[in-house]
Amino acid sequence: MSNFICPSCLSDKILAEKFISIGLPNNNDPWSSITQIIQCGNCKKKIPAHLGERWNNLTLESAKEELKKYY
Repeated sequence: MSNFICPSCLSDKILAEKFISIGLPNNNDPWSSITQIIQCGNCKKKIPAHLGERWNNLTLESAKEELKKYY
C-alpha cells in the first residue's frame, strides 16, 4: 500500500505509477533525475514519487514547496 499524498491537491488517490529510464542527470532540468512518477487520481498532475511518498522523512509542507519551486 502506498503512502501517497499529492502535494498539489492533498488527495491520496493514484491514477497511474510509472518507472522511467533516465540518461545523465542535467542540473538545469530537475525532471532529468526522476525515475518514478505518480499521477494523482484527483488533479491528474504528474508528481515525482519522492515528493508524493515523502521519501527520506520529507514533510508534506517541504514536498509542496519543492513541487512548486522545481516542478
